[in-house]
Amino acid sequence: MNTDFVMEYHHLPILSPLDAATGTHRWTLIYLPSAVSTSVATGGSRIYLIPPGQDVHWVQPLPGRAAGVCCQFQACPQWISWLHQLQTPHAERPLLIQDGRLCQELQYVLERLMEYGDRADHPGYRQLTFHLLSEVLLLLAMHAGTDHQHSDPRIEEVQQYLQRHYTEDIRVEQLAQLVCLSPSRLSHLYKQHIGETIMDTVLRLRLEQAQQLLCSTSRYIGEIAYEVGFNSQTYFTCKFTRHFGISPSLYRSSFFARSAEEEPAYYL
Repeated sequence: MNTDFVMEYHHLPILSPLDAATGTHRWTLIYLPSAVSTSVATGGSRIYLIPPGQDVHWVQPLPGRAAGVCCQFQACPQWISWLHQLQTPHAERPLLIQDGRLCQELQYVLERLMEYGDRADHPGYRQLTFHLLSEVLLLLAMHAGTDHQHSDPRIEEVQQYLQRHYTEDIRVEQLAQLVCLSPSRLSHLYKQHIGETIMDTVLRLRLEQAQQLLCSTSRYIGEIAYEVGFNSQTYFTCKFTRHFGISPSLYRSSFFARSAEEEPAYYL
């Protein structure tokens, strides 16, 4: 279980070179408390969750806000469903946390994450930081799961189906029949709620899984392409390059070159 992630605690928007150096391979989670406080933050906090390969320099603090936490990490498989559940249609639109109790829980966990992260050269503390980040993501996913204000159960069912079957041949007509909608109505609702088309979601899920396999296995690129659902290595390479801004082979070589320069990752 990979615990390769980097965490810093600072006043935004003063971002460290982390985003420029590692953003291609890592997710970025930015937590902004609601206001300066001598203890914990009250309700109204914001969470930005930025996928690999996207710039984070546009994140701006609000006046009077407390220091934020910027955590960059390589997602492990058990986090993928949580991350997809938490993503907003546009990365620059944050998750708004109005629940004061949840804000306190997040602040407490993130403060411990900061404390243990400073001692991450010890394998025990590195494992603790991994579990704390898991706790943050799970708390957010649980909160998102209870917020049905803008959710549509039919769209949620389609999302869950896609996350389980994205490597298979996906047809909108089949999904529409699953939730008792016409294909055109489902396509419209899905784009309205999720911010991308059904096939955009399928493509993203395939590419993100391919990204994980490139970094965690020595399989041939063509083998990975077919495993995640592509019928052509050439088409896969084209889509991967367009999505991440770098070819699969260069992505893999740059990842391992950077990993060799950094301290060894620890595994649970």
